Amino acid sequence: MDLSAYTGNLEIWLDGLVAILLVITVIYCLVLNHRLSALRGNQAEMRKLLEDFGRATQAAESSIAHLKVASDHIGGALDERMTKAQALTDELSSITQSGARLADRIESGLVGRPTQSAGQRTPGAGPEKDAAAELRRELSRQSGTDETPAKLSESERELAEILRQAR
Repeated sequence: MDLSAYTGNLEIWLDGLVAILLVITVIYCLVLNHRLSALRGNQAEMRKLLEDFGRATQAAESSIAHLKVASDHIGGALDERMTKAQALTDELSSITQSGARLADRIESGLVGRPTQSAGQRTPGAGPEKDAAAELRRELSRQSGTDETPAKLSESERELAEILRQAR
């Protein structure tokens, strides 16, 4: 075999292989060019999407800041109400305890002490009047007003009757 014939065939085969590789490269470049064109076309959409995302993020941050301010304000108002409620609870407890002490005094004054005989009794004196006067003073102090004796006297009688029935 002739070496020149063998070399000629090899050159044809190599030229054919290079031509096939060039065709594959051109096809790959066309596909790549098509994809790059699509990416460039979507670049405007992508930029718009990123801008919208940035605005949404800023709006969310602003809303969170407003929520923090509102929760601080509401928390302060709630603390203030709780403080007022605690003060009112303490005052009500004090008034209840004073009322219970007065009721015990009235009851002990009306029920616990022996009554005086008619000859020894002085007008306007006695445990009922002492308890009534004490109740009148306490109620006036608690309410801040000066109740009329007739009104308190009726209330005192009702209170004494309730205490008698309870015992």
